[in-house]
Amino acid sequence: MKKYTKLESIHPCRLERNDLLELIKIVKETFPVSGRKEDFEIYTTLPNISISSNSIEDFLKHEELPDELNRLSFNIIGWSKNREIDKSVRMTFYNNYIDLDIDGREQTWVLGKYSQITDFLRKKRPWFWALHKLSPYIRGIIAGIIPVLSLIVTVELIKTKAIIYSISTALLLIAWVFAIVFYFKGTLLPYTKIILTPKKRFFNKENITIIVLVLTFIVSIIGGIIIPLIK
Repeated sequence: MKKYTKLESIHPCRLERNDLLELIKIVKETFPVSGRKEDFEIYTTLPNISISSNSIEDFLKHEELPDELNRLSFNIIGWSKNREIDKSVRMTFYNNYIDLDIDGREQTWVLGKYSQITDFLRKKRPWFWALHKLSPYIRGIIAGIIPVLSLIVTVELIKTKAIIYSISTALLLIAWVFAIVFYFKGTLLPYTKIILTPKKRFFNKENITIIVLVLTFIVSIIGGIIIPLIK
């Protein structure tokens, strides 16, 4: 039996509740109604509990679900007239990757379903999605260079008694360390973010870290590069 497969890694995504519902709707299109609820399953694994359902509506009713998820999986299978599985879609959202796996007997269907899903998810990329496309090696270099440069600039600014600029550069170093910790925890610039209940609070620790990073970086550039060049 011939089968076509399209297995791809998807770029970072930020989905809200309605986006998730729309994604499931797109995935289910062209799948015939079989009457078997087991043909569709959606599930997540939380620190103290695993939650699974055979419909997105029932899944979202679970009170144990947090406001945001970065781990979610779902799969759906379709049957031929001969009661054989002839198509399937599996998708896994994780804190550092998103995988899409589509199988089918018809290549046109596989490619069409892939385009449907990826065209939708392309619109849900966060502004920083390209950063995750960099290789881990390059990201490691960037993560290591900034603290070293910040430390060097801080020492030089202290020698010149530029107290304000030295303090800002030291804050940049501290904020960068926190940013790296939050990044690897998946809470800063997350690869996957599925928002089930929107938060109205803007000033959380991750956003504050970004604000401090930007402000101290600007001040450090002014004090460590621009002013010395003018002099």
